[in-house]
Order: sequence, then structure tokens, then C-alpha cells
Amino acid sequence: MSDTRYRRCPQAVWRATRFFLVAAVPPATPTHVGGSAAAVWHALAHEGTLPELVGRVAAEVGAPADDIAADVRALVHSLLPLGLVEVVA
Repeated sequence: MSDTRYRRCPQAVWRATRFFLVAAVPPATPTHVGGSAAAVWHALAHEGTLPELVGRVAAEVGAPADDIAADVRALVHSLLPLGLVEVVA
């Protein structure tokens, strides 16, 4: 299990609904993500490990953590190179 902790980039500007997320760290072009991305984004409001983030998202969307873990991990890892998510030292 990884002890790496993640959070939203504080400089990110964003809008989210229940069904999508639009976010960017200016001056980058906004990224649009659908599905449960907004729930993951809300979970990233407070730093956490991937298992903690999965637990938060599972509670928000009412899904079993095992069913969503891979999707949460993939989304977090796709937002890292965009600067929208950062590793907390």
C-alpha cells in the first residue's frame, strides 16, 4: 500500500457538476472529464492516499470501493502530469 498523499493543486481553477469536471492551472488549456471525475475532485479537496481517496469517492457515489479503485487511481494519475493534482511532501 502506498503512503503517497495527493491533493488538488491550490492554483487550479475549476467547475464541477455531478457529471463532469472542467479544470486548469492557468495558463493551461482546461481539461474536461466526465463520469465520476467530480467526485474524485471533491475527494482531493483534502490530501489523502489513494485508498483514502477511493473510500471518500465510494461514500459519495454509493459504490463499492473495490469497484471504483482502478478508475480513481487512473484519474488521479492522469491529472498529475497536467498539474491539477500534486503529491504532498
